[in-house]
Amino acid sequence: MQAETLKRSVQKTATMQLVGLRGPACADKVDHALAALPGVSEVSVSLADEKATVTFDTAHVSVQRLQVAVADAGYEALKPVHGEDGNCCGGCGG
Repeated sequence: MQAETLKRSVQKTATMQLVGLRGPACADKVDHALAALPGVSEVSVSLADEKATVTFDTAHVSVQRLQVAVADAGYEALKPVHGEDGNCCGGCGG
């Protein structure tokens, strides 16, 4: 008998710095790419701040998968940031 591993559903919010956005169409393209992923419940892309904030279910999608979706859309997503100033707060070790 095989043991099955069940992933626990946990909602997480990640903010990623984006590189390469040139206008509203770019922000829309990233928004749609992220929103199309299974497990993503909310997406907000700020062209002015060049950031994407994504709320997702960790049982269905990872931060790395979010970054791949941004790359597939033709842009770059840097490591998630956590502090209000856009820098890592250091609390998660990330």
